[in-house]
Amino acid sequence: MKMADYSKGRNDGLALALKIVKEGGIEALEKEVKFRGVTNIHTPLAQKDLEKALAPIKEHTIKTILAMSIHVLYDEFDFRTARLSRFRERFNLKVACLLDDLVSWDDIVKDIEKKTKIVIALPNDK
Repeated sequence: MKMADYSKGRNDGLALALKIVKEGGIEALEKEVKFRGVTNIHTPLAQKDLEKALAPIKEHTIKTILAMSIHVLYDEFDFRTARLSRFRERFNLKVACLLDDLVSWDDIVKDIEKKTKIVIALPNDK
């Protein structure tokens, strides 16, 4: 990395921090720092701008997960319409809890691991 790139990145970060403080105070900056530490997301966007940009991606991801889950439950485990409808209702309730910040992805993963001993990890997770 060139020194000019490093300096530009640092200056962009300072400008973003200043914008966040001006709009929401020091508490907003603290929240932003915590958010970035938890999500490990590195972007020039502030959290609120990032959330706005991610909304359609989240919606698509949730629909994709639901479709794949229903497909597997139907094909592999003989779930039919009534059970699949109950699953979808429960799935949507859990998604609402997640979107309303009543639970986090980390909470869900830890709960699964605790209750089932199944480790949820992607191949590139460390």
